[in-house]
Amino acid sequence: MRILMLLASLLLASTAASEAPTAEFTAKHIKVVNLVAPEWPEFSNRDGTGLYWDLLREIYQPAGIRLKPATVPWNRAMKMVTKYSVYNGIIGEYRDTEEPLRFPDYAIDVERLAVLYPINKGYQWNGYDTFTNRTVGWIKDYELIDEDKRDFTLREFRDTADGVALLMDGSLDILIDEWDEIAMALQEAGYGIENFEMHDMPEGTDVYVGFADTDISDHLIKVYNRRIPEMVKSGKLQAIYEKWGVGEIPANVQRLIDQQ
Repeated sequence: MRILMLLASLLLASTAASEAPTAEFTAKHIKVVNLVAPEWPEFSNRDGTGLYWDLLREIYQPAGIRLKPATVPWNRAMKMVTKYSVYNGIIGEYRDTEEPLRFPDYAIDVERLAVLYPINKGYQWNGYDTFTNRTVGWIKDYELIDEDKRDFTLREFRDTADGVALLMDGSLDILIDEWDEIAMALQEAGYGIENFEMHDMPEGTDVYVGFADTDISDHLIKVYNRRIPEMVKSGKLQAIYEKWGVGEIPANVQRLIDQQ
């Protein structure tokens, strides 16, 4: 019996000893974080500058982790994070996504969809009230405003180019979509942005750095969650947003600022 107990003790000690270095290795030996985003001017420039890259550098560099940014179109970038684990994370995802991602406590930005209508309509922008008794369009299944809150006629469309065509032939009064998609559709259709009035939707959605579904991500997220309050306290986070003049400090980060 004593021999069995001794063997069991040695086995437990051996198992603990073999597991401890693994956990220690995960934390101590992460020297680079590979993050990816599409090229969004002033947010994630191809040369590694921009609001997002500056924020992420300041999050990880003091922890001894070097940021390695990459620029890849959205769909391919997502697949390279979730399916092939080429990158540790992707910037700009919603927390309620169906993608297998892990998220930090704090968002990195607030995304607001764009509201577009021709200047010659003569509308006075007044938030949601601007939509009243008009025909408003968005991409099918977006469900941007609850049905019971709609005091306008909704016309859904297949894609942004279709929406722009409906806007220009008078079938739509107002179009709501992502700004970059609108800009591309207008350019392809040969319409100048100077002929339109554009505003942000009154309410936005927090967007996050979505990390791959891996154990390494747990450590990267811990660093992220620790550093955001530290950056707020030092003023470095606010300074980065002020430097670029784009983006919006998410509500739960703003609360940290307000509590100082």
